[in-house]
Amino acid sequence: MALDPEDARNIPAHLIALYTDAELALLRLLAEAIADGIDADDWQQVQASRQAEFRQAAEALARHLQAAMPPLLQDAVQAATDLGEQAADEDADTPEPPEAVSVAATGTAATVAGSAPRRDRPRNPRTVAATQSAWSTLARTTQLLPANADRLYGQVLAQIQVRSPDVPRTTPHTGGILGAPRATGTRLDAAQQALDILTKRGITGFKDGRGRNWSLTSYVEMLSRTVVNEELREAHIARALEHGHTLMVVSSHSKPAPQCQPFEGQVLSLDGSTGTIELESATTGRPVRVTIKATMREAISKGFRHPNCGHALSRFVPGASRTFTTKPDPEGYAATQKQRDMERAIRDTRVKQAVAITPQAKREANARLRAQQAAIRQHVDEHGLTRRPRREQINRAR
Repeated sequence: MALDPEDARNIPAHLIALYTDAELALLRLLAEAIADGIDADDWQQVQASRQAEFRQAAEALARHLQAAMPPLLQDAVQAATDLGEQAADEDADTPEPPEAVSVAATGTAATVAGSAPRRDRPRNPRTVAATQSAWSTLARTTQLLPANADRLYGQVLAQIQVRSPDVPRTTPHTGGILGAPRATGTRLDAAQQALDILTKRGITGFKDGRGRNWSLTSYVEMLSRTVVNEELREAHIARALEHGHTLMVVSSHSKPAPQCQPFEGQVLSLDGSTGTIELESATTGRPVRVTIKATMREAISKGFRHPNCGHALSRFVPGASRTFTTKPDPEGYAATQKQRDMERAIRDTRVKQAVAITPQAKREANARLRAQQAAIRQHVDEHGLTRRPRREQINRAR
């Protein structure tokens, strides 16, 4: 059984969906609170209480996330461990009895009938450490949600001040005089413009270790997929070494990432071996020369097995496994990246639909979505790509 990262792509889906639903719920709540009574004379005065209520809702949602996140994270990391170990076991000459692993479409590890749940068994210290590290990061991220959501609410109010001619230039929410000229249009129009601008990327303010700013959903997705991918890889390597398998061969696929393409069809070592070595053929018993492209660690350091990598790994059997070389395909890879951009744009439009408070905004978002969906259909047809509608959804667990 080759270790195919595609098999693990949906493992953290439920965890991602938990945060995706939370972010979307807060954006909808924000839009509803802003739009409530927006034509009333006392709209500006009641916004103080509306914002306080919104902050309380965000705090309650954060508490829910803190309680629901740990078991989903534990299941996701354990499922990655199980899948990596299973791939190594089934790649062995005499595989051990399969221990309960299939990855369902829901993204969780399912156990074979009659076996005990994985969480009831002794857990690998590496898996425990990976889970604990991810939990700590997600817990800190969740703690930031109420403050970041509250900040977004204040920014929307400030933008409405700038854009609406009938709102005074100072408010207790923003604390200052805004210097931009007053715009024309209704207060509702101003609110819609502010929502469109400030909610385009979701609820932001979540920074990674390199200081990059993310939205809540994007950050959780990036973190969870990275953790799952790393645990899948490490579990596979560790179990393969237990079986005495030190060499792996890399699969190939169309339109590969430039950092992965040099390793397609090549042999990588798990034990640090490099260069050309001589091994006994599994088919003839005679010596055969095997060229090792790089160690697995070296390949990974150069970008191989990145979070979206689609290359599978399987045990290299001297005299039986085939090695080969492939050619770069920069145009094909560029087409896949354009597809990712188009998928993100569709998700952005779905967010706009969620915060649309005027009939015109709703019509425009619906029309834009139809046009974007037609464009991505044409793009995948032109470049021989596979369309994955799940990636165009805000909640990709459904």
